[in-house]
Amino acid sequence: MMQRLNLDLIKSQMPVWPGMLVLFIAIVGTLFSYWQYSVVNERNTAMESELAQVDVARQKSHAANRSATFSSTELEVEGRRAREVASLLLLPWRDLFSALESASQNNVALLAIEPDYKKHQVRITAEAKDFDILIRYLKLLGDAPQLKFVRLLRYEVREDDPQHPLRFTIEASWRLKS
Repeated sequence: MMQRLNLDLIKSQMPVWPGMLVLFIAIVGTLFSYWQYSVVNERNTAMESELAQVDVARQKSHAANRSATFSSTELEVEGRRAREVASLLLLPWRDLFSALESASQNNVALLAIEPDYKKHQVRITAEAKDFDILIRYLKLLGDAPQLKFVRLLRYEVREDDPQHPLRFTIEASWRLKS
């Protein structure tokens, strides 16, 4: 009979327990690190929450102090500004643009529309090819039911332009609906 051959050429001479010990220490170290991370993370979350509450309280106190520190003159100025904005919004813009559109001509180029809400007036700057077109435009604006007291303030011939247009400024008052 044949005898069994044992061909284990490399015999492990090292015991298994040191490797197991290193693995155990690594697992314990990982668990400890995770525990420490979670504790620090909880502290960080608590501090962030506390900081947010302090920030909200600071903003509230700052807003309260800011509103309390307005002087009566500052409040008057702000009130005046608010009334000016409201007056601008309440102007009869639709009527003004309707009057300008009804008087529009191909030979007149509008350059600026400057309303004066306190006086209920508008100043219109435009250019025309010649004086006849200017007079016709002035008459059309005067015939518009939305405008009254239409008058020519000034005009000048633009010498710097090769076509020499006539630049003019007209002032008119709004007819306020009752």
